[in-house]
Amino acid sequence: MKIRFLPLCAGLLAMSAMPAALAQSYTKQAELGLAATGETFSIGQTQYRIAPAAQVKRADAATDPRRDVVVGEYVVEPKAAAANARSKRAVDAVAGNGLGAAVSANGRAVVVAPELNVYFSNASVVDALVRETGGTLLYSSAAGGKATIGYASLAEAMKARQRILGKAGVKEVSPRLVQQRRVAW
Repeated sequence: MKIRFLPLCAGLLAMSAMPAALAQSYTKQAELGLAATGETFSIGQTQYRIAPAAQVKRADAATDPRRDVVVGEYVVEPKAAAANARSKRAVDAVAGNGLGAAVSANGRAVVVAPELNVYFSNASVVDALVRETGGTLLYSSAAGGKATIGYASLAEAMKARQRILGKAGVKEVSPRLVQQRRVAW
């Protein structure tokens, strides 16, 4: 039985390279999608899931839009989520500058402010909601039926959201998304 040297070497080389080829490598956008294990919320028809461990910071000169997850003027750095991240502790883990990240069902990343948009049918409920949840009233319009309540962190805002949902006179409650600025040149 004659074994040829060249095919044997090629086979050994292919087998040694196989584990590297099978190793999973994710883009930061995919990592953020995997890290989105927190609480869900809807705005209109779009559903989002909080990425509790993600860090949001302002984009700078070192930001690479091809590599980093850039949302408007912010860059989102995905961090690995804990194994049991869908627990209440996952919401408590959101910290830092108050901003957080969420991922929509189609994979689009958004930056979430520590504020709640509250849509109401009765303006008298707004002051009570602010007192009950420990927030700060940032904006209120009885004519428009909308108020914005601010909190120290996204975790606090999400806890307050749970308390506000279902209150009499409240139509809808959702975290405020930080919109990308559009500048006309």
